[in-house]
Amino acid sequence: MFLAGGVCLDQQKIKKTIRKFSDLIEKNKDTQAFSDYKEGINEGLEMAKDTFEENVEKFLSPDSDEDPAAKVQSLQDKFNRIIDSIVVKQKPNYSQDHLDGIYEGFKKSKKLFGDCIKEYYRPD
Repeated sequence: MFLAGGVCLDQQKIKKTIRKFSDLIEKNKDTQAFSDYKEGINEGLEMAKDTFEENVEKFLSPDSDEDPAAKVQSLQDKFNRIIDSIVVKQKPNYSQDHLDGIYEGFKKSKKLFGDCIKEYYRPD
């Protein structure tokens, strides 16, 4: 895919990152979430995964000679800003523990995202 001016996007890395991040999220969910807090963590992780997939175009960037560490930090900062912008509204069926769990899931997703992108943007 090309942007105006013929700039090529590294969609292959983005697709791999989406897949890897999705797999990491699934592996980090608690399969036996018997508390509101743990269910909230799972929901927060799922919301973060969906949010990344919905906003993936914000992560597409022109190929550049940018330092891999700077690229990773830039992508992490973008992800963190997007996750931090999510507002979870209090619902009648959400306990405070569930809400706390959602925000813990967001926090956990930031670390998982960082681990994920480091794999694809490390120096060759």
